[in-house]
Amino acid sequence: MKFGIIIFLMILQTLLTAVPILTDVSISDSSDVRINFKIENLPEDNVRLEVVCFNDSTELQIFSSAEKDCSLKEGFNTITIKKSVFPDDYNVTKYMILPKLIYNGRIYYEMQVIKSGSYPYNVEKGIMDLVTVKKFYISKFEITNEQFEAFVNADGYEFQEYWEISPKLMGKSDIGWYYLSKYKMTLPHGWKFANKPYYKDADSHLKYGPVTNIRWFEAYAFANWMGYELPTFEQMKVAFIKSKQSHKAMYSGITEFINGRFPLQKIKDGVSEWLESGVEPNSISCAGCNEMYFIENNSDYMPDKISYSVKCPLFRAPFLGARLVKNTDRESIK
Repeated sequence: MKFGIIIFLMILQTLLTAVPILTDVSISDSSDVRINFKIENLPEDNVRLEVVCFNDSTELQIFSSAEKDCSLKEGFNTITIKKSVFPDDYNVTKYMILPKLIYNGRIYYEMQVIKSGSYPYNVEKGIMDLVTVKKFYISKFEITNEQFEAFVNADGYEFQEYWEISPKLMGKSDIGWYYLSKYKMTLPHGWKFANKPYYKDADSHLKYGPVTNIRWFEAYAFANWMGYELPTFEQMKVAFIKSKQSHKAMYSGITEFINGRFPLQKIKDGVSEWLESGVEPNSISCAGCNEMYFIENNSDYMPDKISYSVKCPLFRAPFLGARLVKNTDRESIK
């Protein structure tokens, strides 16, 4: 029996690490719409590309590689979509185009690669702070309701493996699983199984808007299920520098469309984000767990130097969600 569990965990780990990465998305809009993108770590099967066109009130799937019998390849890909399949009033300012990879029931949006190096973070009184990171990928969009609903439908709340916490982060690896049982976690706050979709009555209820009201444990379990991780504060300092300005309201979904590219959905979009950084595990605030950081980015006002707050990992709020990273060196997480 024990041997069988070990084999299962090995298979699970393989599935979680061998996940596709969608990068370098660009869209040219003329007589037809051409979408260029790159796929890294492309699985051999069970993966497809879907493209949706949407705004706050309309959503239309305009392309599926499975329906078009379109073969995806490792590296750069291009697809061309005729304008006739778009809404009659389509234009690039009124609608958003979102490509995504579907793999083993998981939904992967575009990621931005951040190369290894030292990046300027803050300049104050003639002194420049530098942030040094190893190469990583960061999701251009926060975890969405659509993505998290897929986790729920895959019984993500019912498998302990996703809730096991790294000993670098918590004093007890099974503390997330313990609290899941204690507080009967089954959905983000505001979601209801009776609703279709579950998030229909939640504070954030746009399909492509950020999932909110999730505890740190839920964000961490979702990242494990996806084969990704949560970002550290150091990584977000770099991502903040790489981001574009946006003045969209809370729960507005994807931010502006600039020169055929989606920018990183960022600090001024109204949702703070849990991080995979926290107080030292030996600074335990309660039995087996400790407080975790989230970046303070839920306001239209944001100083040049971003900051973080510390909360119990059981804390949740309508302004608090998360995003994902894929580390090229998992041991680099602090």
